[in-house]
Amino acid sequence: MKRLLIFTAKCILALVPLIAVVAYTFLNPMGYMDEEYPSWHYTKMVQEGREATGIGGASLILGDSRAMADLVPEMLGEDYVNLGIGGATSVEMYYTLEHYITNNGVPKRVVIMFAPFHYSYMDNYETRTMYFHHLTFSEAMNVYSQGRSYGAEVLDDFDRFDILSMYLRLPDSYLPALINSRGNGRLSVNRELYERQVSDRGHALYGTADGCDDINYEANYTEMNRGGEHLLITHYFERLLKLCSRNGIDTVVLQPPMNEASYSRLDPGYVREYAGYINRFANDNPEILFETDIPCYDNMYFGDSSHLNEKGAKLYTEEFIGKYIKHDR
Repeated sequence: MKRLLIFTAKCILALVPLIAVVAYTFLNPMGYMDEEYPSWHYTKMVQEGREATGIGGASLILGDSRAMADLVPEMLGEDYVNLGIGGATSVEMYYTLEHYITNNGVPKRVVIMFAPFHYSYMDNYETRTMYFHHLTFSEAMNVYSQGRSYGAEVLDDFDRFDILSMYLRLPDSYLPALINSRGNGRLSVNRELYERQVSDRGHALYGTADGCDDINYEANYTEMNRGGEHLLITHYFERLLKLCSRNGIDTVVLQPPMNEASYSRLDPGYVREYAGYINRFANDNPEILFETDIPCYDNMYFGDSSHLNEKGAKLYTEEFIGKYIKHDR
């Protein structure tokens, strides 16, 4: 009996470091996550009704980093909140809107904007969506099952046990980040970034250069990638649009601007295919307003190859106001 007690005590002591790491990982993500985390955290706080800037008849901007950088809520009106996050696709934004409706009520308007390549690729699903726990565990497992049925390539590198490890916050997933941040080394920076997200209602620039003539991803494509990731994204984009329609939400689907350097390099076949893809949804959802043409802006308005800089975001937001808001006021 004594030996059994000693053995049990040793096992418990051996588990103490693991329990401590898991508890810390759960309780203090701001301390060790990278600088993308605050924007994802802000969106999650708004959708859960825990951040006041998104509560009460708000108009939501949903999308990826181009949506996040290109539309300025402060210019659009006090009811606009930008929930775009870097690397997001319709998968994340469907669940964001679903949670928002559950916790805050139906928004007045939804503006949807994704980069064209985010209709084909989920380039940050594991490293951000999963790693930051943007979805619930049940949702993550549902996406995994649906994605595997489509043959989504992004899911080839991890399985259900990897998802479970992340959601249990086990050291095999988070120890490298804890080591790199020395446990708490990113806390002050991440808190500052989060407060800026709150103050700017989700808007944040990605590129800050005073002009950029580098080319973006889409300038290299000759056709849309129609693989498993595309099929999964399309499935959730359809669900996102139907969610808006069922709730009677005034919805606009936009195309983010490209710099002149990239636009001039676009393959005509790719442009036609992409426009046809978007038009398919426009035909199926006549109650939703779709833009299919990709705007072209001078290189001076870009902070990097894909994102508008401050003056570009102001210009684009002003044009959006002229098209979609001016008549409402």
